[in-house]
Amino acid sequence: MTDNFGLFNRGKNKDKKEDRNSKRKDRRDHRIEKIKVLTDKAVAVAQKRKWLVFLIGIGLIAYFVISTGGFSTILQLLKFKR
Repeated sequence: MTDNFGLFNRGKNKDKKEDRNSKRKDRRDHRIEKIKVLTDKAVAVAQKRKWLVFLIGIGLIAYFVISTGGFSTILQLLKFKR
């Protein structure tokens, strides 16, 4: 009968439960914050890549137009239509 049926440990158990619950909440909040930071970074990288693709596309179009004779062929096509 030394444990007294848990009558004298009630306050300690509540403190332990509160500590555990607060630690769980802190871990959960940290994980959520980490996920939010990663998604923000992914969105920023995607936007940067989008502009990079646009610039590469414009560069390729400019290269093909210049390598085929520039705008002179386009101007000749317009002159024939008149």
